[in-house]
Amino acid sequence: PATGRSGAVAGARPGGPARLVALALAALALLPLLGKSGIWDPYELDRADLARRIAIHAFGARGLDLAGSAGQMPTLTDLGTGELGFTSMALGFRLFGLHDWAGRLPLALWGLAGALVLYEFLARLVDRKAGLYGVAVLVTMPLYVIQARTMLGDIVTMAALTMAFCGLTGALIEGARPAPRAAPIAPAAWIAVGLLGLAAGYLSRGLLIGVAVPALGAGLTWLLLRTSGAWSAPEGPRATLGDLVGGAALLLGVAATVKGVAVLASASAGEPLPRALGVALLRKPPVESTFDLTLRQLGHALFPWSAFLPFAIGRIFRAPAAAASAPRAAAAAPGLDPEAGVRIALVVTSALAYGAFALLAPHAGALPFSAPALLAAIAALAIRDLERGAPSSRALAVGCSVLAFVLYRDLVLSPDRALGVFSVDKPVFPKSFEDEAASAMRLVLLVFAGLVALTWFEEQPRAHGRGLRAWARRLADDGNACAAELARIWNGNLLFLMIVLEAALIGVGAMLFVGKRIGWGTVARMPNHLAAVGMNAWWALPLLLGAGPVVLVAIRDAFRFVVARTSVPRALGTPLAGLIAGFLLSFWYYPALAAQLSPKEVFESYETLRRPGEPLATLGVRSRAAAYYQGGEITSFSDAQQAFTWLTAPAPAGSADGASAARRWLVVKSDELPRLNSLFRKHHKRNLPVLDGRSSQILLASNELGGKPNESWLSRVVLDEPVAPANPVEAMFEDELEVLGWELTDDEGRAVSSVIPQKSYHLRTYFRVHQPITGNWKMFVHIDGFQRRYNGDHPVLEGRYPLSLWQPGDILVDDHELQLEPNFTPGDYTLYFGFFVGETRFQVTRGPDHENRVRGGVIRVR
Repeated sequence: PATGRSGAVAGARPGGPARLVALALAALALLPLLGKSGIWDPYELDRADLARRIAIHAFGARGLDLAGSAGQMPTLTDLGTGELGFTSMALGFRLFGLHDWAGRLPLALWGLAGALVLYEFLARLVDRKAGLYGVAVLVTMPLYVIQARTMLGDIVTMAALTMAFCGLTGALIEGARPAPRAAPIAPAAWIAVGLLGLAAGYLSRGLLIGVAVPALGAGLTWLLLRTSGAWSAPEGPRATLGDLVGGAALLLGVAATVKGVAVLASASAGEPLPRALGVALLRKPPVESTFDLTLRQLGHALFPWSAFLPFAIGRIFRAPAAAASAPRAAAAAPGLDPEAGVRIALVVTSALAYGAFALLAPHAGALPFSAPALLAAIAALAIRDLERGAPSSRALAVGCSVLAFVLYRDLVLSPDRALGVFSVDKPVFPKSFEDEAASAMRLVLLVFAGLVALTWFEEQPRAHGRGLRAWARRLADDGNACAAELARIWNGNLLFLMIVLEAALIGVGAMLFVGKRIGWGTVARMPNHLAAVGMNAWWALPLLLGAGPVVLVAIRDAFRFVVARTSVPRALGTPLAGLIAGFLLSFWYYPALAAQLSPKEVFESYETLRRPGEPLATLGVRSRAAAYYQGGEITSFSDAQQAFTWLTAPAPAGSADGASAARRWLVVKSDELPRLNSLFRKHHKRNLPVLDGRSSQILLASNELGGKPNESWLSRVVLDEPVAPANPVEAMFEDELEVLGWELTDDEGRAVSSVIPQKSYHLRTYFRVHQPITGNWKMFVHIDGFQRRYNGDHPVLEGRYPLSLWQPGDILVDDHELQLEPNFTPGDYTLYFGFFVGETRFQVTRGPDHENRVRGGVIRVR
């Protein structure tokens, strides 16, 4: 037991200041911003409503009853899971009223409890730094943080599993000695924590996840330790308290597994949910419910830590440096090395948790993984090992960076994968947030991958040359040594090959330069951007190859210098990277995303902009959401025609303030806006006023602008004012749709007169509606010339404003992004455009056309 590691011996105190730091860190990550993000409709709203009904019946909160809403006590089938998470939210509503933060606060406290139990476990059985690192990793994992901040309820399962695992494993390891010394957390206290966790897990996710995983994990850990000879006792084979805990946990785990699997096999969708099962079954298994569903979910829900975890799991099998250097007498001492037991328990229980979720995936779909605390502990031990002298790893540094980049590309190309932290069915990522989301993820990638790579790439040098001159001299020496080594590779043939390549690049650059000046046909037809690359490659490529290593070395040496000057452990760079990246996600990315998904900001705008007596209603947004922001339910519509009639109703006769009473407000789901806007344009010949259009999901509309700008995205494609396109065209499609003209712009919106291949432009085509348009047409764009064609088939107005909604007199602009292939040589090409369905084209009845294609004019390619 005396291995020389602080805090790793039985009876070691986890430390008051370290515990306070862990508490402060967890509270900072989990408790702020609980009320900043509104309730996500329908996912959070449904769960909050169920908790409200529990508060009414279980806690007597009659003041929470809403007119027209279901008020009976929900069943487990209604909840779709165990009741503990809902009961926790209900208690918050009972104590603090019907507010979003009141329902979230109890769940955040569950998350806080889970983090503190993990700290006590690692601080007691490994050391205090391992405990702090474990908390730092856990509270920067998006899956854990976001579940703690939302009313989805699964943070209770995560905290319960953490308590059960830490309690049973702590009692098992500390009870390995027949008479453990008095300690702040005795085995009896660990047993109490473990039993509390098992009960909470059963009441939240049933037997398989809540009981079988932690109990079987502790039981199998005990069995492995006992059968491997790692468990020795000073008084022969007499059973210890650890044996009793391990044997009981094994029996409980096996029984829970057998019972849980039996219940799963006999249950079916549509039947009452058994408490022992704890998960709602799907009528039809999801297509992606394979064994790797949980892995894919964790890859995105734990980003960026998910890039580090595979390597941390591998390194946990390496013996800690301090343990390996301990005397043989210590290794032969009676009892159990606590850290060895912790490592085995983490690997075994994490594997069991993955197995349980893989087993349930074909029946219940993607569920929030309940063991992030175990993965956080594994990462913490890998970091602590590096700090205690374990070797660095260039494979980890490079591999973590590559995997982080792959996950980053996933999250940018498919932003909806970031919603994996919620584990809800078919969420929609707000399109208006995609650019900001990509910027946030890019910054997270650079910070995390950069700091982790710097931390693990090498050992911290013992000595540093002081001063800038010494550093420059060492850098020059390294450069000379590099050049000398380059000259020796392949007996100098590599250097010779590089010289030949450089000579070839100079020749190509000279040829292109002269060819452009004298008008040589082949070179003259080459796209300008390709010619520019060829003419500058001879100097740009050597500069890049020479400057790149210098920049990387400078960054490396700066990191070395900071570590040496501050005297902090080099390994601290990894938790620091996680804290910065995690806080960027927790305080920027996910709050901004939640603001897009919730109507809270819209209700706040209504409170700011409205005058007394101006009513509010909703379209496509359930009125129950208003109870959390307006203090009661409001009028709700499910049909755009009804909402339009209400919105444009005249002021009541004899109103004291006719102007105020005539103004009305409507919270609109984005899907309903096109239909509502069409009805408004039909009667008022202008776009529906939108006073808050920050979210692409939920907007605030009114019947009057009141001097404010219209924030409707439709105002950019359905114009209220006449236009004068740069290239006017007079043409007509079957006397229904008139062509006004077109123009080209770059990505910054500036008009251009010519284009360059492989560069993005926007073709903006303007139309005026003369009659209601029949048919569901798509638009095509052809750019023809020199036996080449650009084909741009696309939905009109991106499919967001169907042609059936266009009203006579409307002026619309279709914005199509185009990019020519590199084989488009310079010259004048002809632009054609039109509409089609299958093999049929919308007939051109007036104006320049060719095969029912409007001839728009000439596009010059440079």
